[in-house]
Amino acid sequence: MEKFLFSKVETWIVLLLAILAVVGSILFAALALDKAREKHRTGAIGTAALTIAEMPQTLIDWTKQKDARLAGRTQEFEGKAGWWLSPGLKTAPIDGYLLLSRAKIEADQNVVELLDLSDFTVKHTWMPNADEFLAGVRRDFQITKTDRWNRALFEPVHPLMFENGDLIVKDHQSPIARIDACGRTIWTNADRNYHHSLELAPDGTMWVPSVIDPPNEEYGPKFFEDGLVNMTVDGKVLSEVSLARVMEANGMMAMAFTSGGYLSDAIHLNDIQPVPGDGPYWQAGDVFLSARHLSMVMLYRPTTQKIVWWKIGPWLAQHDVNILDDHRIAIFDNNAYDRGKGWYIDGVNEVMVYDFATDTITTPYHETMKAENVLSVTEGLVDFTDNGHVIVEEENRGRILILDPQGQKVAEFVNRGPDGQVYGLSWSRWIPRSLGDAGLKSIVAAACPG
Repeated sequence: MEKFLFSKVETWIVLLLAILAVVGSILFAALALDKAREKHRTGAIGTAALTIAEMPQTLIDWTKQKDARLAGRTQEFEGKAGWWLSPGLKTAPIDGYLLLSRAKIEADQNVVELLDLSDFTVKHTWMPNADEFLAGVRRDFQITKTDRWNRALFEPVHPLMFENGDLIVKDHQSPIARIDACGRTIWTNADRNYHHSLELAPDGTMWVPSVIDPPNEEYGPKFFEDGLVNMTVDGKVLSEVSLARVMEANGMMAMAFTSGGYLSDAIHLNDIQPVPGDGPYWQAGDVFLSARHLSMVMLYRPTTQKIVWWKIGPWLAQHDVNILDDHRIAIFDNNAYDRGKGWYIDGVNEVMVYDFATDTITTPYHETMKAENVLSVTEGLVDFTDNGHVIVEEENRGRILILDPQGQKVAEFVNRGPDGQVYGLSWSRWIPRSLGDAGLKSIVAAACPG
């Protein structure tokens, strides 16, 4: 062995091996780059080369991985856990219930709680079991991420509650399911995958964004194509249209596809908000759309497939359109942008109110948002109770604020687990008193085991 290791090697062999190594390195890099740039000319060989090239980063990511249920900033809000209530809260009671969707590490899953806002007690808890209602569904998608399709990680994003105690649940990019008061599966719609908001329309149907997967060929194989889905509460899809197609038909193609550079998630639909009925600025059946990556809010008329109004900014990467009355909407403004160094919030999140009658924008809760340092780079929402309270979910940081009609903080919730870390929220929803009471009555009658 020693003789072999220390034997002389001809110089020409060393040079030949060096040349082959250089040529091999160049060829390997070309194969990996072809796959990374999605040229699709090298097939499985390119895929293998890219996988090998990414191994160091994969190892780094693996060593840094954390519980996916953690909030973005897990050590925020020192000393705060659970609910804090203002001493003056009893003089301004909060009406209704909060359908609180959150990660509960003690249960090792995300749960949905019906919280009575009159005394801040949890009246009922649903524990959606994704292992059950997603059993056997298709998972071989081109665009859709399926890593959270299990009981421990599934997030019931923006759950919808009914008078009989049923919930409709889905994650960001998942099938949609209806479960009863005891958490048992009633139906699952796995024909397509859904994401972000879930809203009930005045006609009793639902609007929810979908993932068109695979996307239309002309948009590219990795394009995240948002769909606008109208469906029944029994899970039957009534209609689905591509938002990119709608924008293209309305002369807005340049906003999603430019010559400056291709973006695979150029639009990023995150809310479909049905209007309550006819008004001076919209018609029954219309829906407001929020496109985060365009910082755009649109008013879409499904009966004609026309975008009848749209506005870009001053909100930035906004979420969650709310209709306040017949001429005003409120928007949760993330106030976030990316100038090449990652997402950055310009100050704090805002709740912006746009008045169609005067074409003006106000930020009535700015002082409180600033004082509370509300900073959700992505997601987040705002809700309004019938008696004027404002509920702000700071999704990224695992916190909820409740403001009185004058904008002063009267309650705060921090989703801190028993391990001391803050865990995420999943688009909670205010529930009117009548709906919550009816739901609780049905839940008691159901006599769920345990």
